[in-house]
Amino acid sequence: MNCGKKRAVVVGLGIGMAHARAYMESDYACLYGVSELNPVRLSKVGGTFSEGNMICLRQLFPDDLLDRKWEDLGVKVFASLDDVLADPDVDIVSICTPDYLHPEHLRKAMASGKDILLEKPLAITLDEARSIEPEIRSYGHDFAIAYEFRSIPPVVHLRKLVQSGELGEVKAFSLYHFRTPFKRDKWNHWIQKKACSGGLLVEETCHWFDLARFITGKEIDSVNCVTEGGINEGFDFEDIAYVNGKYAGGGVFQISHALTGFDFSLQLTVHGTKKVAWCNFKETKSSSLDAGQTDYYAVVSVGPVGGGVEDASVTTYGLEATEPWAIKEQVLNYCRENALGKPHGAGVDDGMKSLEAALCSQESAKTGAAVKLS
Repeated sequence: MNCGKKRAVVVGLGIGMAHARAYMESDYACLYGVSELNPVRLSKVGGTFSEGNMICLRQLFPDDLLDRKWEDLGVKVFASLDDVLADPDVDIVSICTPDYLHPEHLRKAMASGKDILLEKPLAITLDEARSIEPEIRSYGHDFAIAYEFRSIPPVVHLRKLVQSGELGEVKAFSLYHFRTPFKRDKWNHWIQKKACSGGLLVEETCHWFDLARFITGKEIDSVNCVTEGGINEGFDFEDIAYVNGKYAGGGVFQISHALTGFDFSLQLTVHGTKKVAWCNFKETKSSSLDAGQTDYYAVVSVGPVGGGVEDASVTTYGLEATEPWAIKEQVLNYCRENALGKPHGAGVDDGMKSLEAALCSQESAKTGAAVKLS
């Protein structure tokens, strides 16, 4: 395929399906190939969804594409990552494989000299991350980590409120996440094993540590965490984590994360000396958590400290505020930044800092004491 743009291959067609769709739509890159160990996923574009996996991403694809073969669309099918990296026509590799494989796959991709977009996390242990960190910093080609929530419009809204000074000095940040358990249909059930996913605090809470930094512009100083497990059978890690923390230079944060839900709510609050910004996300238009009363997917309310309801400004969002669209948008942003030589939203520093916060929280939960980050 000679598309006249940078040629990208997606390795791993779970969350990688959103990457694939973005490359298909990008003005700066094209979907050159896909690679996946599950043959059903390689058999046709909608193979992932036919198995009941990553159904939330199906909305990104027109119905008429789902029964088409990848090859019929001019997309090359690769049997392995090694085959991808051996192809001199590949410019960009999206690594969307299970978390525990990220360091190994990243090293292989760097050895091939490809540009790399890595799904979070960087690794699942600090030793692995610290081992590969110098190699990434000295890498002579493009590298970014996919923290898609940075691209979601309400989060961008919150960050701009902080940066503009409208909220005043940020004193506190809180995040509450209530969701259903992780899906059990991953390849070899990898996400259910702490040795493969890092557990709740690494696999998903690393997103929330990243937002605690990204939105406020503050660095995390210390964490104090308690967890509880044994609720979801078949998972060998925590189901619930409560994290209290302090920012370097002043300010506090709190993250509450539960995999015990029957619905979905993601709530963020930024407390400033002048104003407070409150944001809530839903996963579907109709939610049991608001009695089905709202038809938007996210809302940001901003009001003065101590003010009244009538003093608040309210902004609502549609599908663009859902995770599938955020992942696609994040990859589209990556393609543009890559082509234009612009800095990326998240790099090795961000990957290291969110992972360290997650793993220090695990240590705190184990020891019962607060843990200071390096």
